[in-house]
Amino acid sequence: MTSRTDPPCPTEDDTRSKVYAIVGAMAPAPDAELADDTRLIADLAYDSLRLLELTLALEQGFGLPEIAPEETATVTTLGDVVRMVTAAQQQEAVL
Repeated sequence: MTSRTDPPCPTEDDTRSKVYAIVGAMAPAPDAELADDTRLIADLAYDSLRLLELTLALEQGFGLPEIAPEETATVTTLGDVVRMVTAAQQQEAVL
């Protein structure tokens, strides 16, 4: 009988730090202060193409399956991104 040990699910703080790093690195306005209420479009100057690239970077960076467009459609702030990634991680952990 073998036992399967899954790696522990990252904490929300770990996820937040990594999301901030990815979003900040890709932001067209890199000098903006990053906080949960920082707006991707208004504060960081993201456009639709850059948002699509961000989604792909998050999927790759966190090892997530494809994030559905309807999930990303309501994401407007860094806090929204953290919640979306955390939910995707939890959903992956269940599968």
